[in-house]
Amino acid sequence: MSFFDKIHYLCRVNLSSILFMKRILLLLIISTVAVFSNAQNVDSLYTRIDDVIANSDKYMSIKNKDIKKLKNEYWSAKNLKTKYELGYSLFEEYHALMNDSAIAYLNRCIDIATQLRDTHLQTKAYIAIGRQFAASGFYPEAINYFSKINEKDVDADCATDYYYGYTCLYGEMGYYTKDYRLKQQYFNLSNKYNDILYRIIDKKSDLYLQTKSTQLCNQKKYQEALSYNNRWLANVKPGTHDYAIVAFFRSEIYKATNNVNMQKYWLAQSALCDIQCAVMDQSSLWSLADIVNREGDVERSYKYIEYSWKCLSTFNSHMRGWLVSPILTMISNNYKEKLKTANRNLLYMIAIISMLSVFLAISLIYVRMKENQLRIARNKLSDINAELKALNEKLKDANSQLSTTNMRLNDSNRVKDEYIGKFLSICSEYIDKLDNYRIKVNRKVKSNQFKELLVMTNSQQLKEDELKELFDNFDTVFLRLFPNFTDEFNALLKPEDRIELTENGKLTTDLRIFALIRLGIDESSRIAEFLRYSPNSIYNYRARIKKKALCGRDDFEKRIMEIGMERNL
Repeated sequence: MSFFDKIHYLCRVNLSSILFMKRILLLLIISTVAVFSNAQNVDSLYTRIDDVIANSDKYMSIKNKDIKKLKNEYWSAKNLKTKYELGYSLFEEYHALMNDSAIAYLNRCIDIATQLRDTHLQTKAYIAIGRQFAASGFYPEAINYFSKINEKDVDADCATDYYYGYTCLYGEMGYYTKDYRLKQQYFNLSNKYNDILYRIIDKKSDLYLQTKSTQLCNQKKYQEALSYNNRWLANVKPGTHDYAIVAFFRSEIYKATNNVNMQKYWLAQSALCDIQCAVMDQSSLWSLADIVNREGDVERSYKYIEYSWKCLSTFNSHMRGWLVSPILTMISNNYKEKLKTANRNLLYMIAIISMLSVFLAISLIYVRMKENQLRIARNKLSDINAELKALNEKLKDANSQLSTTNMRLNDSNRVKDEYIGKFLSICSEYIDKLDNYRIKVNRKVKSNQFKELLVMTNSQQLKEDELKELFDNFDTVFLRLFPNFTDEFNALLKPEDRIELTENGKLTTDLRIFALIRLGIDESSRIAEFLRYSPNSIYNYRARIKKKALCGRDDFEKRIMEIGMERNL
């Protein structure tokens, strides 16, 4: 919207006057709240706008009651001057509600002023109707009525409105014309009347604050513009149409500074006041609808632009319709596209739901069949459970007995392991004693004491026979205690490195080493002492086997100790 369009938006309102300092205080409170809670308030303002749009008929009804009351007074008035004042009041009620009705009552005022031959009243009506035509885009009509005014007849009371009306008219014409020469000509005329206006206008008036704020904004002096807008805002009452106008101009300043959040906030405030005051010639709501649409909230923007278009149709201004039409078209297209997408998704959902319904029907039939089967199975299961309960009781007794047996067996195994270890130790000592005996006998023979003993003791056969018998006894006893030792041992080794028993079913040296470890003899020195090897050789045997293990080297001997053990789960 142009600068002059915004001016027209303001020029149709007579601003109320209240004590300046009170309004300044009120402005400071409102500004403080707006700054610190704007982000949270915008969404709540949207909700309030939705509510007032839903109740717009109620506000219109209140407006119509006031108008009806004025109309009754107007038609019953006998005095022409009173009738003029009532007609002008009806114009003020209609000027932002219905353009045709506003113009109609101004024409009646002109007729009454002509009858009264009152130049002041006639000039006042001509200025008002010229401004109304200019604001609604009927420029030839506006020029026609302004041309009827003799500048000499314009008194001090009408001078501000007169020059301000000309400023707006030529400014609007310059903004919308496509001819460059005419554009410059119209702007020059607008500036001419604006200069006159600044010479006569009261520097404390709301009109001065409005024009000064707008001028500074156009000059990109935004902080100064906000300062004048603050003073202007302090002079108006919240909730009125005047407040809506100030809020709209305030949003334009924030728009120029690219502060979208504050722009939306003040547009929403302006739109709220317009709807509550039943204003049909409004710019705030469709401007807000444009922003909301660009942010992607198509549904809300469509609701706002639809209401705005309804209001503009009621006001009946082709200029406003021309401004709103592109936004309405864009929002409508976006809404239709969203609706089209929603319909397409709905069709997909219907198809999916239909398929799911068929699947559900089949599932229900299947479930019914399974329920019947389950009912039969439950009856059988009940009988089986009864039998199983009896068996569990028997099993419980058996487990108790087995537990006792296991405890005894564990104790027996412990005694057996201890016995085997002791037995092997005695056998080893016995062999050593025999060997010492052989050595002593040999010495005696060498001393020529006993020739017969010398032959006997020169042979190692006795020792070897005793050792063989010892190892055979060890293998036999061990394999009787751990019959699956070889298989379980090989299961811990890689397939290619597994060890088999000798042909006569005896343990190899590798197996004997780990058999002794299984019996709890894990010290290399003791193993070496029993097997007649050096401790270093035993250590090498153990290291070589561990390299062939499937599990970790540190875990291998632990797994050896678990061979043959019964595990209680």
